[in-house]
Amino acid sequence: MRTSPAHKSPRGLFVGSAFFFIADSAVLAVATRRRERRLASCVVSLATNSLHTTRAMCPLTAVLAIWPIAGVPAATNLPPLHRTACGDGTRACRPGEGNPSVTHSDNPYEFGFPTDFLKTPPHSPDPTSPQYAPLVAAAEAVKGHHRLIYMCVADFDFRELAKNWHRAIQRFGLSNAIVYSLDPETQAYLAAAEVPAVDGSANLAAWNRTRLGRHMQRVDAEKHIAAAALAAAGFDVLLTDTTHVMTRDATPVLHAFTKDAGTQALDAAVARSTRWNGRPPLGVGLAWNLVLLRGTSRPEERERVVRWQVAGVQKGMIDFYLRWWNGNHCINNGFGKLWGDCNPTLEANVTIAAMATRDGSVAATCRAGGLAGLRLGVLPPSFFDSPNLYGRNEPVAGTLFGRSAKPAQRDRLRLDRYDEQDFVELYAAMKADGLWLL
Repeated sequence: MRTSPAHKSPRGLFVGSAFFFIADSAVLAVATRRRERRLASCVVSLATNSLHTTRAMCPLTAVLAIWPIAGVPAATNLPPLHRTACGDGTRACRPGEGNPSVTHSDNPYEFGFPTDFLKTPPHSPDPTSPQYAPLVAAAEAVKGHHRLIYMCVADFDFRELAKNWHRAIQRFGLSNAIVYSLDPETQAYLAAAEVPAVDGSANLAAWNRTRLGRHMQRVDAEKHIAAAALAAAGFDVLLTDTTHVMTRDATPVLHAFTKDAGTQALDAAVARSTRWNGRPPLGVGLAWNLVLLRGTSRPEERERVVRWQVAGVQKGMIDFYLRWWNGNHCINNGFGKLWGDCNPTLEANVTIAAMATRDGSVAATCRAGGLAGLRLGVLPPSFFDSPNLYGRNEPVAGTLFGRSAKPAQRDRLRLDRYDEQDFVELYAAMKADGLWLL
């Protein structure tokens, strides 16, 4: 009997798989030999040079790996990753002071995770749950008549920035702002400053059961789930960073998206993180840390935006994004990947090229996946026109939110928390830009 191609395919697949296995094994062997030679050179350097010279030649992680072989003690008694008391415990640490300074190639800290780690968020954004009922109650207390909530999150190092964030909103006569605090010290500080705040430290600690090993990863994940809980409770939520300082009352613009658009109202809206770059699907980058969630909608639409938030966090928990060099921001990466996967298209015949000069807001719709039909708005450039993280953001007249840029980029692999230099530079830039109000 003549053998059909279908009968031959398994053998072909096996041969192909074997080929790739051999090729992968060869690559691994070469990489292993290179690593062994590299470590050997580090051993020689440790024996003949100073530790400072060796660190210049070898990444610290490599040096630590061979220290036992070279007779040098392994890295023990490292400073804690975070302290709140400094000066021999006599005073509160300045922002970032209680965190170790590391560099891109000199970071001795490793971040483990439990063997039975969770692959999903440790809790759902249920507004009636013990986790989020206090947050919903606080929102009810400050919401006013429009059910719009301005929200940011803050830990100990960001406590002053949270107070500054709230004061910026308060100067426009607005009282519908809440800080979601992530440790008891921040909660106490904000309470003393009469800033409405809710203690979410227990919810943040629950993320220790996942593979989000670093503090900033857990913060990003928890803030999006907390914001989703408020949306599920029927609030419109503008989730911001503490560094996003309101410079004009944003309420009329936000109401245009959530209240005045009728049946054309959006499910969510995101600020632009870059100026026009021409890249699909929208021609601009999106700032997933400055997002409007519409909860004052019909139940099915509200449920869709809550699912969107959970799916974005879930996507960011994928191991690849955690290990990537930019894994500090894995949750933002997750939302970006989720948005690309849903095959969005610009509405109203707007083209990517037209986004270069488009000054108003636009909408795009998901066309694929479980979130098909979700309508995401892209906020106009005048909403947030501070795309630079480093260098300088020139003030733009009429902008609703501003953010100061730090003077220079400081890439650091496996960063857990920002150090004091980060905050000193940021504070100086905010004062120069007129965004520091304390």
